[in-house]
Amino acid sequence: MKSYSDFIDRIFLQEDLLKKLTPAEPLSTALLLRVRGADDAAVSGGKAIGHAGNFALVRGGLFYAIDALDDAHAFFQDAKGDLGSYWHAMMHRREGDFDNARYWFRRAGVLPCFAALHRAASEFSADMARQSNWDPYLLTGECEQARFGAEESVAQLVKLQRVEFEGLFDYCWRQSALG
Repeated sequence: MKSYSDFIDRIFLQEDLLKKLTPAEPLSTALLLRVRGADDAAVSGGKAIGHAGNFALVRGGLFYAIDALDDAHAFFQDAKGDLGSYWHAMMHRREGDFDNARYWFRRAGVLPCFAALHRAASEFSADMARQSNWDPYLLTGECEQARFGAEESVAQLVKLQRVEFEGLFDYCWRQSALG
Protein backbone atom coordinates (compact mmCIF):
# COMPACT_ATOMS: atom_id res chain seq x y z
CA MET A 1 0.00 0.00 0.00
CA LYS A 2 1.12 3.56 -0.67
CA SER A 3 2.23 5.96 2.03
CA TYR A 4 0.00 8.87 3.07
CA SER A 5 0.55 10.44 6.47
CA ASP A 6 2.08 8.87 9.56
CA PHE A 7 -1.40 8.68 11.13
CA ILE A 8 -2.98 6.94 8.13
CA ASP A 9 -0.01 4.67 7.53
CA ARG A 10 -0.24 3.43 11.13
CA ILE A 11 -3.97 2.74 10.71
CA PHE A 12 -3.28 0.81 7.51
CA LEU A 13 -0.79 -1.44 9.32
CA GLN A 14 -3.64 -3.03 11.30
CA GLU A 15 -3.54 -6.75 10.60
CA ASP A 16 -7.31 -7.29 10.38
CA LEU A 17 -8.03 -4.28 8.17
CA LEU A 18 -10.75 -5.01 5.58
CA LYS A 19 -10.78 -8.75 6.28
CA LYS A 20 -14.56 -8.98 6.73
CA LEU A 21 -17.06 -8.55 3.93
CA THR A 22 -19.87 -7.62 6.31
CA PRO A 23 -18.40 -6.54 9.66
CA ALA A 24 -20.68 -6.33 12.67
CA GLU A 25 -18.50 -3.97 14.72
CA PRO A 26 -15.36 -1.84 14.48
CA LEU A 27 -11.99 -3.59 14.69
CA SER A 28 -11.41 -2.15 18.16
CA THR A 29 -12.77 0.59 20.36
CA ALA A 30 -9.27 2.04 20.83
CA LEU A 31 -8.76 2.29 17.08
CA LEU A 32 -12.20 3.84 16.60
CA LEU A 33 -11.48 6.46 19.26
CA ARG A 34 -8.09 7.21 17.69
CA VAL A 35 -9.68 7.88 14.29
CA ARG A 36 -12.52 9.89 15.81
CA GLY A 37 -10.07 12.02 17.79
CA ALA A 38 -7.66 12.79 14.96
CA ASP A 39 -7.67 16.36 13.72
CA ASP A 40 -7.17 17.37 10.09
CA ALA A 41 -3.45 18.05 10.61
CA ALA A 42 -2.86 14.53 11.95
CA VAL A 43 -4.82 12.86 9.15
CA SER A 44 -3.25 15.00 6.39
CA GLY A 45 0.24 14.82 7.84
CA GLY A 46 0.26 18.60 8.08
CA LYS A 47 -0.32 19.05 4.33
CA ALA A 48 -2.66 21.75 3.09
CA ILE A 49 -6.09 20.42 2.20
CA GLY A 50 -7.10 21.65 -1.23
CA HIS A 51 -10.56 20.11 -1.51
CA ALA A 52 -12.48 19.74 1.74
CA GLY A 53 -15.19 17.51 0.22
CA ASN A 54 -12.71 14.92 -0.96
CA PHE A 55 -10.81 15.13 2.31
CA ALA A 56 -14.05 14.28 4.12
CA LEU A 57 -14.17 11.13 1.99
CA VAL A 58 -10.62 10.30 3.09
CA ARG A 59 -11.78 10.61 6.71
CA GLY A 60 -14.83 8.46 5.97
CA GLY A 61 -12.57 5.96 4.25
CA LEU A 62 -10.58 5.55 7.47
CA PHE A 63 -13.76 4.61 9.32
CA TYR A 64 -14.72 2.26 6.49
CA ALA A 65 -11.30 0.57 6.69
CA ILE A 66 -11.61 -0.10 10.43
CA ASP A 67 -15.14 -1.51 10.03
CA ALA A 68 -16.81 1.47 11.75
CA LEU A 69 -19.62 1.60 9.21
CA ASP A 70 -21.94 3.87 11.20
CA ASP A 71 -19.21 6.51 11.43
CA ALA A 72 -18.35 6.04 7.74
CA HIS A 73 -22.02 6.42 6.82
CA ALA A 74 -22.12 9.87 8.44
CA PHE A 75 -19.40 11.06 6.03
CA PHE A 76 -20.68 9.33 2.91
CA GLN A 77 -24.38 10.17 3.12
CA ASP A 78 -23.60 13.89 3.22
CA ALA A 79 -21.01 13.80 0.44
CA LYS A 80 -21.89 15.37 -2.87
CA GLY A 81 -21.03 13.91 -6.24
CA ASP A 82 -19.98 10.62 -7.75
CA LEU A 83 -17.20 9.83 -5.30
CA GLY A 84 -19.47 10.20 -2.30
CA SER A 85 -22.10 8.05 -3.96
CA TYR A 86 -19.53 5.35 -4.68
CA TRP A 87 -18.25 5.28 -1.08
CA HIS A 88 -21.86 5.23 0.10
CA ALA A 89 -22.49 2.19 -2.10
CA MET A 90 -19.39 0.39 -0.81
CA MET A 91 -20.49 1.01 2.76
CA HIS A 92 -24.00 -0.36 2.10
CA ARG A 93 -22.51 -3.45 0.47
CA ARG A 94 -20.46 -4.09 3.62
CA GLU A 95 -23.61 -3.64 5.70
CA GLY A 96 -25.22 -6.39 3.63
CA ASP A 97 -27.74 -3.95 2.13
CA PHE A 98 -27.04 -5.04 -1.44
CA ASP A 99 -30.00 -3.41 -3.20
CA ASN A 100 -29.18 -0.05 -1.61
CA ALA A 101 -25.54 -0.54 -2.64
CA ARG A 102 -26.60 -1.08 -6.25
CA TYR A 103 -28.73 2.08 -6.11
CA TRP A 104 -25.71 4.15 -4.98
CA PHE A 105 -23.41 2.51 -7.54
CA ARG A 106 -25.88 3.57 -10.25
CA ARG A 107 -25.81 7.13 -8.93
CA ALA A 108 -22.01 7.12 -8.92
CA GLY A 109 -21.58 5.89 -12.47
CA VAL A 110 -18.12 5.16 -13.86
CA LEU A 111 -15.24 6.79 -11.99
CA PRO A 112 -11.85 7.77 -13.44
CA CYS A 113 -10.09 5.26 -11.16
CA PHE A 114 -12.01 2.25 -12.57
CA ALA A 115 -9.34 1.34 -15.13
CA ALA A 116 -6.69 1.09 -12.40
CA LEU A 117 -9.04 -0.95 -10.20
CA HIS A 118 -9.75 -3.28 -13.11
CA ARG A 119 -6.05 -3.80 -13.84
CA ALA A 120 -5.28 -4.60 -10.20
CA ALA A 121 -8.27 -6.93 -9.78
CA SER A 122 -7.64 -8.74 -13.06
CA GLU A 123 -4.31 -10.00 -11.74
CA PHE A 124 -6.08 -12.50 -9.47
CA SER A 125 -9.76 -12.54 -10.45
CA ALA A 126 -10.69 -14.30 -13.67
CA ASP A 127 -14.26 -13.04 -13.31
CA MET A 128 -13.13 -9.42 -13.10
CA ALA A 129 -10.58 -9.95 -15.90
CA ARG A 130 -13.42 -10.97 -18.24
CA GLN A 131 -15.10 -7.59 -17.70
CA SER A 132 -14.21 -4.60 -19.86
CA ASN A 133 -13.72 -2.38 -16.78
CA TRP A 134 -14.05 -2.48 -12.99
CA ASP A 135 -17.52 -3.83 -12.21
CA PRO A 136 -18.90 -2.95 -8.77
CA TYR A 137 -22.10 -4.84 -9.57
CA LEU A 138 -20.17 -8.07 -10.12
CA LEU A 139 -18.42 -7.66 -6.78
CA THR A 140 -21.69 -6.79 -5.06
CA GLY A 141 -23.46 -9.83 -6.50
CA GLU A 142 -20.63 -12.13 -5.45
CA CYS A 143 -20.60 -10.61 -1.94
CA GLU A 144 -24.34 -11.18 -1.75
CA GLN A 145 -23.90 -14.83 -2.76
CA ALA A 146 -21.17 -15.25 -0.14
CA ARG A 147 -23.41 -13.70 2.52
CA PHE A 148 -26.06 -16.29 1.77
CA GLY A 149 -23.86 -19.37 1.64
CA ALA A 150 -21.34 -19.31 -1.23
CA GLU A 151 -18.40 -19.04 1.16
CA GLU A 152 -15.79 -20.63 -1.13
CA SER A 153 -15.18 -17.25 -2.77
CA VAL A 154 -14.76 -15.16 0.40
CA ALA A 155 -10.94 -15.00 0.30
CA GLN A 156 -10.97 -13.65 -3.26
CA LEU A 157 -13.79 -11.23 -2.45
CA VAL A 158 -11.79 -9.87 0.48
CA LYS A 159 -8.89 -9.24 -1.94
CA LEU A 160 -11.22 -7.48 -4.39
CA GLN A 161 -12.67 -5.39 -1.57
CA ARG A 162 -9.12 -4.39 -0.61
CA VAL A 163 -8.22 -3.46 -4.21
CA GLU A 164 -11.36 -1.35 -4.45
CA PHE A 165 -10.68 0.38 -1.14
CA GLU A 166 -7.02 1.09 -1.87
CA GLY A 167 -7.77 2.46 -5.33
CA LEU A 168 -10.62 4.68 -4.22
CA PHE A 169 -8.83 5.88 -1.09
CA ASP A 170 -5.74 6.80 -3.09
CA TYR A 171 -7.85 8.57 -5.71
CA CYS A 172 -9.64 10.63 -3.02
CA TRP A 173 -6.34 11.43 -1.34
CA ARG A 174 -4.92 12.77 -4.60
CA GLN A 175 -8.16 14.63 -5.41
CA SER A 176 -7.85 16.31 -2.01
CA ALA A 177 -4.53 17.74 -3.35
CA LEU A 178 -2.63 15.83 -0.66
CA GLY A 179 -0.74 13.32 -2.81
